[in-house]
Amino acid sequence: MSQSVLTEAQLYQAVEQLRTQHSNTLDLYKAVAALLFFQYDSTPTTNRMYQLVRKGSMSAPAEALRLFWKELRERSHVRMEQEDIPTALTQSAGAWVAQLWEESVKQAQELTEEKNQAIYQQMAVNEEARALALQHAEHAEQETAKTQQRLVEWEQKYAALFDEHQDAKLQIATQKHQIEQLQIQKKELHADQLVLQSQHQQQLALSEQRAADMEKYARLEIERARQDAQKAIQAEQQQKQQLQKQYAALAQSHQEHQKEYVELQQHHRYQSELLQTLKAQHEQLELKNQDLHVFLQKLQQQLAQSDMAQTAARPSRLAQRRAKQNR
Repeated sequence: MSQSVLTEAQLYQAVEQLRTQHSNTLDLYKAVAALLFFQYDSTPTTNRMYQLVRKGSMSAPAEALRLFWKELRERSHVRMEQEDIPTALTQSAGAWVAQLWEESVKQAQELTEEKNQAIYQQMAVNEEARALALQHAEHAEQETAKTQQRLVEWEQKYAALFDEHQDAKLQIATQKHQIEQLQIQKKELHADQLVLQSQHQQQLALSEQRAADMEKYARLEIERARQDAQKAIQAEQQQKQQLQKQYAALAQSHQEHQKEYVELQQHHRYQSELLQTLKAQHEQLELKNQDLHVFLQKLQQQLAQSDMAQTAARPSRLAQRRAKQNR
């Protein structure tokens, strides 16, 4: 036997190399027996050989071990039958090798018979465990397939919900832009109204200087126009607050964007009607201002005619006074 003892890892590596060299199962077991006996310094047994090879039935390593001992005994006899060795030594060595072989075979058979039953029982238990493990594995594969199918369905649902969410965000952004445009239009309309009010006040100030008698009436008209403008501004502010509340509610409940979008369209129509109403009021104010301007022009004409009449009447009164003095 060799003096170099293999480690367990080296032993398994050597067995793997023997697998590539021997395709026949019996030859492979014989090679493993030689490996254990000559290089691993261990007496080969069927159980140990089967643990290393894991191929065929338990009868294969038993048959291989029998052939291994037989070949070893024959080789020993051949080596002892050399011409230079005395006959008595050859016979003694042959007897010793034969005795060693018989004892090894006997021990191996006894060990094999003792362990075969336990091995067969363990193999049956292992087979049942393997079948149960296969059933569990099949069940696990089915559950995994179901889980993967559910994951695919959930991913599809999530993608659809994500697309709907993106569409809702886009619609909300569009609606917000529309609301901002309406607010800008309202501010411009309010500024125009302020400018018109300023112009009305200037015109009324000039009219007050020329028409003192119509001052009270003109102030009443201005006050009415101012009150109408304030009412319109208040209405706009109320509508603006309502739009801000509606926008906040729309941002918080974006999941119901379709319903709110319809409501926002209704509000938009309402705002358009309100703008039309404000424009109509503005046109009415313009008409009133025009009427007032015409009225003031007429009043100015009447005042001018009155001044001319008074101027024409003054010389005649002076002549009457002079005539009285002459008398």
